[in-house]
Amino acid sequence: MNKLITLVFFLAAFAVNSQDQLDVIDVFRYRIYLDVSDEYDTIVVDEQIYAELRKHVDSFYLDLHSLKAGFGMTVSKVELQSTGRQVPVSYSHTDNKLWIAASDIAVESEFMIEIRFSGIPETGLIIGENKFGQRTFFGDNWPDRAHHWFACVDHPSDKATVSFSVTYPKKYDVVATGNLIKNAYTDDKNTVYYVSDIDLPTKVMVVGIAEFDRKPIYHSNSGLFPMTAWVYEDDSENGFKDMAVAADVVNYFVKMMGPYPFEKLDHVQSTTQFGGMENAGNIFYDENAVTGKEDMEALIAHEVAHQWFGNSASEADWQHIWLSEGFATYFTDLYWESKYGTEAMNERLIGERNRVIKFSREYRHPIVDTTYESLMDLLNPHSYQKGAWVLHMLRNEIGDSAFWKGIRSYYDRYKFSNATSADFQAIVERESKTDLDVFFNQWLKEAGHPMLLINNKSKRKKTVLTIEQVQDSHVFDFDLDVKMIYADGTSEIKTFAISRKKECFELGLEKKITGFKYDPNVKLLFEGVER
Repeated sequence: MNKLITLVFFLAAFAVNSQDQLDVIDVFRYRIYLDVSDEYDTIVVDEQIYAELRKHVDSFYLDLHSLKAGFGMTVSKVELQSTGRQVPVSYSHTDNKLWIAASDIAVESEFMIEIRFSGIPETGLIIGENKFGQRTFFGDNWPDRAHHWFACVDHPSDKATVSFSVTYPKKYDVVATGNLIKNAYTDDKNTVYYVSDIDLPTKVMVVGIAEFDRKPIYHSNSGLFPMTAWVYEDDSENGFKDMAVAADVVNYFVKMMGPYPFEKLDHVQSTTQFGGMENAGNIFYDENAVTGKEDMEALIAHEVAHQWFGNSASEADWQHIWLSEGFATYFTDLYWESKYGTEAMNERLIGERNRVIKFSREYRHPIVDTTYESLMDLLNPHSYQKGAWVLHMLRNEIGDSAFWKGIRSYYDRYKFSNATSADFQAIVERESKTDLDVFFNQWLKEAGHPMLLINNKSKRKKTVLTIEQVQDSHVFDFDLDVKMIYADGTSEIKTFAISRKKECFELGLEKKITGFKYDPNVKLLFEGVER
């Protein structure tokens, strides 16, 4: 029961709150028992959390949304077992934190907290109707909204295993993180039990409850992990048609990145706020993405790439989100190149470059952004498209062989773990035997991109090419390819190293130049400007 909390306990809790909570507690297993109903939006949750206290403190907290304006959770029970015995526990639930007294918990030993609570989630678990007017329930945790419907350390670096036991009205089907282990039936409700023994961030631990049709999607590795399309019953023909291309996508990524990291891969039509959400092993796609026109391929590729980058190898903190979103964006480009050719990929890259240029006029921040006001602010073209361009320029900087060695070594080192941008840089430098400090500093830690004012003047048999960086930010160091088109119909590409604000190059050429094309092979993130 909730015992009387003393002033000393409140002060201790406040003191710990000023520290990094990740240094205090390490959760390694969640067991979540969820009960949903058609009669009301209130959910009932019993939860067991297995964790370790990393250092002695008087109290620690778990993230759990507290009751406000009719939304949030009301805690009715907290029990604690430590060193094999049940110990008294004091707790307080306020300001979206469940504070738990820790004085009776041994440091560096496993303990278990059992919590019971109920309420209506404000977000995180989206309860509503799909486009067919049917009731649905979908986990929608990104970035840190899992705590709206289960207690957790809601941060990507505190990974844990998870199981979901979901009790629900009989008419529904349930998809969830992990493998389906068993079903149970009563007169009015069913219960399913899903288990994942793979360490995951809370942002990708979910359930989906709706009236689904299902169909297997066969692929080259079906013997190792199953893949299934889950589509609303009224949209099944369109959904199965649109999602069939996932076989091509998965085959490519397994070939290029290595074994698929999770137990299964479900592609799920859903009613949430994102166009696609890469939940581990069960990707949720916006219900309106299903059209029957077979135009989900790029969306599917992006979310499947996340299974390796973002879900398995995860960012250590939010400012490194490009390690998830930039990677998924560029690996979609690479998939496009493998299937449709380099020109098709370049069309995508040009579109992504244009988005970065346009967005940078409104938001002057670097990719590794530590000054964001809201985590949702990080879902922007810097994290996605500019992050993809960093990888594209890196590939051109060090070559295909070193690039792929670096990518695979990075993934192998940090799969089922967490990494920073510096960790990725260190791996790539080792594999390429190249000092990339200037490259990563200017593209990740500085705002902006090269804005180039380019002029050429011909005099006698010489042409002077002037390249001036006119951006307000620092001066970039890069190579610029220039295609020179001659009067006789021939052409050639020359590469110019740019490291100063203004560079002049004298072209002592016998052939008459009739035109220039800058960055003809789409290798550089830059903006051409005129005066």
